[in-house]
Amino acid sequence: MNADMDYLTQRAIKLHTGRVPGAQQPAADLSGPATVDGLDYIVLRNIGGVLAVYRVLPISRTLKRLKRWPKEVE
Repeated sequence: MNADMDYLTQRAIKLHTGRVPGAQQPAADLSGPATVDGLDYIVLRNIGGVLAVYRVLPISRTLKRLKRWPKEVE
C-alpha cells in the first residue's frame, strides 16, 4: 500500500469513529484500499465484516462515504 492510500485509510478510520458515538471500531489491518472498474475506494472492516466504504474522489483525493457500494469491495 502506498503512503497516499495509507493516509487516506487512516483518515477514513477517523471519520468513521468520530461520526457516531459508540460506533464499531474498524481494524486497521483488515481495512484498506480497493479498486473496482478504475475507481478507488477505502474499505473499513472489522472481524464482523464491512463497516463502511468511502470513495476516493480522483482530483481532490477527498473521501465520500457511500450508502451502497460495489459487491466487489466486500
